[in-house]
Amino acid sequence: MRLPLTSAFGLAFLCVQQVAGITPPPGAESLTACSDVSVRKEVRSLSTEEWNTYQSAVEGAKGDRWIDWFGYLHERVSTKIHGNSEFFVYHRKFINDYEKILRGYQPNVVLPYWNTMIDYQNPAGSPVLGDKYFGGNGATGKCVGGGIANNWNFTYLGNECLQRNFGEADSITTWYSPEYITSILQSSPKYADLRSGIENSLHGIVHLSFGGDMNTMHSPADPIFWLHHGNIDRLYAQWQAVDPDQRTYMYDGTDSTGKEVTLNDKLTYTSTSAYEVMRLGYGNMCYTYDTINAASGDEKPVLSRRQRKCKPRPSKATQTIQKLPVEVLTNYYPSFNKKKFSTLENEMSDITPKQPMAAECNKSFTPPKPSEKLRGKMPYPGRLSKEYIKMMNLNPEEVKTTEERARAMVDDLNAANYLSPYLFDLDN
Repeated sequence: MRLPLTSAFGLAFLCVQQVAGITPPPGAESLTACSDVSVRKEVRSLSTEEWNTYQSAVEGAKGDRWIDWFGYLHERVSTKIHGNSEFFVYHRKFINDYEKILRGYQPNVVLPYWNTMIDYQNPAGSPVLGDKYFGGNGATGKCVGGGIANNWNFTYLGNECLQRNFGEADSITTWYSPEYITSILQSSPKYADLRSGIENSLHGIVHLSFGGDMNTMHSPADPIFWLHHGNIDRLYAQWQAVDPDQRTYMYDGTDSTGKEVTLNDKLTYTSTSAYEVMRLGYGNMCYTYDTINAASGDEKPVLSRRQRKCKPRPSKATQTIQKLPVEVLTNYYPSFNKKKFSTLENEMSDITPKQPMAAECNKSFTPPKPSEKLRGKMPYPGRLSKEYIKMMNLNPEEVKTTEERARAMVDDLNAANYLSPYLFDLDN
């Protein structure tokens, strides 16, 4: 079934009602809770049926040129939605609109995300980039020849193929680790802090290191875009859920013109106000993530629907990092240092590239041991290029500050003889 273009953009958003603990801003009092809330999962945890449903929906959208349309739209708005506070909220609406299009082909489809952090040591070796899922590096003419995007072409791009270009030896530079993203989640009291910390690190390095179409403003042409931004949105949602009273509608910083943002600002080229997309489970944001626990009070029945109920497992990864020297914890992990933290601000999961399916409730689980020879040898994440910074309208000083902080953290963890649970002997 093909949907009209007008159904993808300019979608009418309902508003959320006030519930205990969260006071909506003016104009949002009448927003209603979603009658059904879907749960977005890590792509490797999808069942065969869920994956087949997703693949079928994507193929349908691709055949009707929706992928071309989203690439075109993103390119049109790109300079206004990157490098400023609109980044999180615009992309939240953007990927939600894409998910709605997919449901025109498969009504029960749910957009997955890719936890790229656990693959930070060797991204190119991730099973997500294998033929079962999304294919790997481009081959002849940089064209992707495997996975869900096998032999894709785009009329919008002049009938060119979907391209990726990892670089030498089909390798990808090191990405940002769970340790670093945990530090960002725990060290960002303001929305603008989180936006800068995530956009200038994890968001950028994944786009840049794929090369090809992911390293352009029509990056939604690559199906990896949607999983990557699902992960970015998940981190934003978790940060909000740590302190929902204060953070659900927190919106500070500036827009692309340097003007202070407000909750009533319209998202670029839409009739949607920023506040309309900020609360999951309400209005048109009828989803949550598998990593977000049900909130208290009136939120509980909304966020718990369809959500698997697993008892939390003790995390050896978390226990390991909590043993770091006090000065390291103080500088990078203030919540760990206080010995009082939310699981929502902790990406130190026992799920690793060697064991990505660790969340099965009814199965015993022993996390694989990292390579002891890599103790104290945590690698630096890659840097953003000057060309990418300019293309994305990023602030070079913000990027420099983010990258220097990431490298200082790596130095301090290595000096403490820390062994990252996500580092393995790649020769075995």
